[in-house]
Amino acid sequence: MTRIQREPLSDQAYEQILKGMADGTFAPMQPLVIRNIADGFGISATPIREALQRLVAERILVQLPNRSIVVPQMTAERFGHLLPIRVALEGMATELAMPHFTEDDFTEVEALLNRIADTTRTFDARLYLKLNREFHFFIYQRCGNPELLQVIEGFWLKVGPVFNGLFDTDHYREHANDEHRNVMVAIRRGDAVGAGRAMAQDLIMAAEALMPRMPQSSGS
Repeated sequence: MTRIQREPLSDQAYEQILKGMADGTFAPMQPLVIRNIADGFGISATPIREALQRLVAERILVQLPNRSIVVPQMTAERFGHLLPIRVALEGMATELAMPHFTEDDFTEVEALLNRIADTTRTFDARLYLKLNREFHFFIYQRCGNPELLQVIEGFWLKVGPVFNGLFDTDHYREHANDEHRNVMVAIRRGDAVGAGRAMAQDLIMAAEALMPRMPQSSGS
């Protein structure tokens, strides 16, 4: 976890917990233990408690009857409902981002893709999740549409916590970087539609790896 050093601490903690949800650091139904999170961030328990209470109030986290605070459970049914929306929006953001890429951007992304490739060889799932999110948002942040970016970030808060199961599937791990590279090849050649299509395929491949491991519905 990133250590927090600047004020206000509760706001910093709030943002870091959101980031942890989006990159899979916090899994569905995993209790968020205040002391453990505080130790990881290098701050006291009070800002963490305030941040968690805020997230519960915003219905991003849920408080169980035993007062544990957890990330909501994700079902295959709900994930399936979210997938086509994500495919449309994230594909659109990828297409819009293409004209804004510079040579420096391409160099930076190539280094990032090489780091992602290393994680697939070392089975470092935690680092993969962080780098995977970094790759996706490196692109989305260049779409030139802050409203679209905000909506995409909201979807990643919903689906990110289940991403920690991606490396449980050998096929996904072995091909985790394929569509990332296809996205960048298409962007490099100026093929916006092809870039959006490759991004969509990346999302679909992850869904195919994850959904069989989820409860089918809230009643399952």
